[in-house]
This record gives sequence, structure tokens and C-alpha cells, in this order.
Amino acid sequence: MKKLTFVGIALVIIFALMSGQGFAAVKQYKVPVISDFTGAWAELFKAWIPMHKAVFAWWNDNVGKGLGIDLELKHYDGRNEPPTIASMWPGILAECNPVIALGGGGADVAALQQRLPKDKVPTIYGTASYGYGWLPNQWFFQVRPTFAHEMIAGINWYIQQHPEKRPLKVGSLNCQIPPALDTMRGWEKYILEVLEPKGLAKIVAKEFCDVNPVDVSSQVKTIIDAKADLVLGPATAAMTSAYIRGCQIHGTNIPSLAAPHHSIYPFGRAMKNYAPMEGHLVVAAHASVVPKDSMAYKFFQVLEAKYGMKEDQWNPYNMMALCQSILAVRAVEHAAKKVGGGNLTGQAIYDAILAQPFTHEELMGVLPTLFFTKEAPFSTKDLKVMIETVKNGKYALATSDWIPIPTDVKKW
Repeated sequence: MKKLTFVGIALVIIFALMSGQGFAAVKQYKVPVISDFTGAWAELFKAWIPMHKAVFAWWNDNVGKGLGIDLELKHYDGRNEPPTIASMWPGILAECNPVIALGGGGADVAALQQRLPKDKVPTIYGTASYGYGWLPNQWFFQVRPTFAHEMIAGINWYIQQHPEKRPLKVGSLNCQIPPALDTMRGWEKYILEVLEPKGLAKIVAKEFCDVNPVDVSSQVKTIIDAKADLVLGPATAAMTSAYIRGCQIHGTNIPSLAAPHHSIYPFGRAMKNYAPMEGHLVVAAHASVVPKDSMAYKFFQVLEAKYGMKEDQWNPYNMMALCQSILAVRAVEHAAKKVGGGNLTGQAIYDAILAQPFTHEELMGVLPTLFFTKEAPFSTKDLKVMIETVKNGKYALATSDWIPIPTDVKKW
């Protein structure tokens, strides 16, 4: 009897090995996530965490198992402070031995940009990039080009919609922090060198305020007196609220153009009303949260049905985490198909990111097809954005089409 039992077990094992199922070893990889639980952006990062977990759980179940991989996320509180993140990084390396990481934003780029190539940890970001990060041979990868690229696409689109206003009179409301100033330098260079010589646009006012201003009515008055048609920025949600109050004080509503997580959505969520932002615009190089028939939303419905997401988490905040997560798991997938699920290294994932494009379809419609090279930490080919606005008091698409980013944007 024992002999028969042993033979039976042996046959089961042989069959399983021959079929490639049942006894395949699954290797677990820890993926550190630089987060902010106690700093200036804690609210934003709190929104990201469920999305990170949902996408990675979906991938583990539907792709990772077949590749012999399980990805385990571990979030670290970097407080959005470069010194804090830099001091934590050696411990993160020791604890996770990571082959890939998820970054939070500018603070950890500043802390880790010079270290990542040596440590061989490709790091994925869900936000747009900055001019000071536009350098070759980077080990951090952005799902979107720079904020300035996105703004420039928005400006060009706006000019096409309002030919009667040429040259477009551009004002700005900004704060004097490095990321905001960098974005301003990018679009300012483009307007001065490309659009103004063509008679398409000119800068008529540049106003500054605090990151969290109480009142900007005097700055708004300057912008009004300059007869601006469009205001670039504001650069934070608090600035947006102050800008709208300033417009209301002066009985005007000059449309603004900003990033989605700085403008319409956070304002509407706080005020329970989008109406004051009628005609204002947001632009980003990822899918819009407005249409409910898009490939991106259908993917979100899967995450909602099986992985704990809720309908109100389909928003511009979480879109950044969705972009970041889907690129990260696809990067692991590309590498695993080349070297095997049990042989992943940071170098293998880095090489895979550069080896072939990530298609719109495998990115679940969340992003356009991405083409990474060593020239920049973001895709530099076929760049596109979506533009959203407020129509009749509702958050809406400004256009249903992806809008191309001009190819003549130069580094500033």
C-alpha cells in the first residue's frame, strides 16, 4: 500500500511539472513605495495607497502567478522631505532588496536621483516631470512628460479654439517653490521663443503668492488690468480656491489652465460645487476620469468589483497612482518574460523598460503608448494629453480626443 501511495504521489508530481502548474515556485519581491503620511501632501498619498494595492493585487492574481512572481508593496513615510528620504534609503535597500520601487515626487527625486543608478533600482513616478529632471541616463521613470509639456499642449489647443483672441494674452498665478517655478520657466520659454514670434500668444502678467494664500485679490486685479485671456496655474489647490474668490470679488471669471490635482477636482470636492470653475481647464498626459465608456474606466471597474476600490476613488488624485502602478507591474512583466520570474534584478527591469514600448492597450487605456529611451526619464515620442473643463456646472471633457503635445518643446 505504501509503495502504491508513493507511486501515486510521484505520478501527480510528474504530471504537475509536465503541465507547468500546481508546483511552480512563486518568488516574492518587495516593492518599496516612498509615501507621505505626515507631511504636506499626506492627503494625496492617502488616496494613492488603495489604488497601489488594488493594481498590484490584480496583477499578482492575473499575471504574476503565471510568471512565478508575487509583488509585495511596503509603504514608507518620507514626509516629502529629501533629507528624511535620503536617510531612510539605506534601510529600505537592506529591508526590501528592491528590483523596482514607486516614488512619491520631487522630494525623493532630489534625494535619490544620483543614487538610483548605483543602487540599480528603477523607480516609477505617477506625476508629471520637471525640467531639472530632464536629464539622460536616469533610473527614475515618469509616466508623463513635464508639467510644462502638458501646459504647452493646453495653450496650443486653447489658441486653436479661440482664433479671435490671437495673440492670446497669457497671465499666470504662481508660487515661488522650485517645481512651480520650473514649470513656469518651461512654458514661458516656449511662449517667448515659439508662440510670440508667430503672433499667437504673449505674456501680459506674472503674479506670485504663497503656496497656501489667504487672499490673492490684488494679484487678480493686476491680471484683469493686463486683460489676460487665460491664466496659467494656479499651482496648488489652495491657490485655486483663492484665485476663484479673487475673481468673484472683482466680478470676473478669467479661465485658468492647471494640473488636474491642483484645480477643478479638489476645488469641487471641497466646495461640493463645480459651478464657480465654469470654463476653467485642466490638462494631463493620462486618461480622463470623465467618460464611463473608456478602456481605463472599464479596468477600474474590475478593481472596484474584485480589489476593494470604490466608485468615488475614480478621480484625478488616484489617476496618478493608477498610472504609476500599471507601468510598474508591466515593467516587471516585460523583464520576467525575458529573464524569468525567479531571476529579476533591477538591471533586468531597467533594460526591459528601454527595450520596447508599453502599449496603450497593455497600460489598460490609462496612458498613451510610452516609448522610453536613455535621453529622458519620460517618453519623448507621440506625446498626448487629455483636457477637462467645467460645462454647465459639471466636470466634463473639453474634447474627447487625445491632444498632441508639440514636438518643438526644448529643454529649459
